[in-house]
Amino acid sequence: MMNNINKLTLSEQVYNILRTDILNGSISLGSKLTNRELQERFQVSSTPVRDAINKLNQDGFIKEVTKTGAQLIDFDYEYSKELNDFIISLSCDAIQLSSEGDHTRLVASELYRHLAAMASAVGDDAYFDADYNFHKVFFDFCGNRFLKETYKRYNMIRYLLMRYAIRTKEHRATSIQQHRQIMDAYAGQDYEAAKQLMEDHYQHGVHLIDERNSNGK
Repeated sequence: MMNNINKLTLSEQVYNILRTDILNGSISLGSKLTNRELQERFQVSSTPVRDAINKLNQDGFIKEVTKTGAQLIDFDYEYSKELNDFIISLSCDAIQLSSEGDHTRLVASELYRHLAAMASAVGDDAYFDADYNFHKVFFDFCGNRFLKETYKRYNMIRYLLMRYAIRTKEHRATSIQQHRQIMDAYAGQDYEAAKQLMEDHYQHGVHLIDERNSNGK
């Protein structure tokens, strides 16, 4: 029996750990990453740390790269609104394109499956994976590889956005209800309503972020 061998480079290992820490909140948004501190934490030279920061920058996690490290993005209202407006545009295009094929029933079935997963995971972090998979359905069936890749590119930032905005079971329940309305409109072939509901859904998320920032929490 072969032993498990870690084939990841040091840069990849540092990157994976930092990305996980950012996604689960162990490293807060807006935090500064210092090259020296990261070198000491991981017992590596400066090169793996710089490479990991560059990959995080490519993911969209970094607001600014400096000589001494980097600073993570933070979700102020303007940043969140710009990001939301961009993803709304992508999502509405994906809804429209997915409705033009002969697989709309399959799309509706997949939406229902992921909505059920969201409802059953309302109390834990699996909720966020189910939420992502719900939105991803439209892109999976849109038939446009560039649209799909663009959404995938911004998925991790969107994941952070959700975790930052949706903090309580009440928030999650509201989000599930919004997803259900989107699904029902799509299944009923009212695609314009589905797109409007999708836009409303994202705008609600921006409202929650603005509310959290205003309360200083």
